[in-house]
Amino acid sequence: MPIENTEITFKLQDRTAILTGPCNSVNQSIAMKLTQMGVNIALIDRNIEKTKRFADQLMDAREVQERYGRAVAVQADLSKLHHVQDAITRATESFGGIDIYIDGLMTTEVKKFKDPAVLDDVERVIDVNLRSPLMMTQAVLRFLEGRKRGRIIYLMHDLGRMGLANNSLLAISRSGLSSFARTLSRELAENNITVNCIATGVTEELLLAQHPGETVTVQEAFSRMQKTFPQATMTEPEKIANMVAFLASPLGAGVTGQTIAVSQGLSFN
Repeated sequence: MPIENTEITFKLQDRTAILTGPCNSVNQSIAMKLTQMGVNIALIDRNIEKTKRFADQLMDAREVQERYGRAVAVQADLSKLHHVQDAITRATESFGGIDIYIDGLMTTEVKKFKDPAVLDDVERVIDVNLRSPLMMTQAVLRFLEGRKRGRIIYLMHDLGRMGLANNSLLAISRSGLSSFARTLSRELAENNITVNCIATGVTEELLLAQHPGETVTVQEAFSRMQKTFPQATMTEPEKIANMVAFLASPLGAGVTGQTIAVSQGLSFN
């Protein structure tokens, strides 16, 4: 490919993406990156106020740059099947279809497994971290298969794969998507649909979530984590967004069934 055409392959003008999950720094970076590439994006979250304000900001940016994609906020509790179906309907009504599905629903539940109360949270955590993406995936497949192309991308914490203390429910409920993506990618290959996972590095949200009920700074939380993972470094959300953009673009067509760590080399140190 001539190098002058490389930028063109990164543009996804008039494609539609669904991004599920909270309006945190990682998901915001992903949404900004994709809309700058021309993608129309539906942001789906249960807590709509912050998500709606962010979608409005993306639309304001489009007022300045017409080539940017549009954005809409959709409220839904994705642990409920009828909410999933309604969210998909509203997204397609806004933009006419679905080409890319990105699951950023990564909740943490910081408790020691020996705590008897941890079992009370199993169903809820699995609903969010595992059951919701499975229901969303099945719902979007009819659109992707109809177009004979598509991208499915699941986000997970790299530290969850490595054994982050007091995060047993996160590990069991989210890391399973790696094997699921490998299996599903084989089923969908004939329709040019790729399925991948991105294992994200240490972010501010992950650090602060490790200390529920405490008032700690990001630096304090990071220092504590380095006692267990001395090789850990912070991963800027923009780096994660860049990998999402690559996998979503035509340049990522040859990558499927993989779990790619964007974590500053955390998981192989």
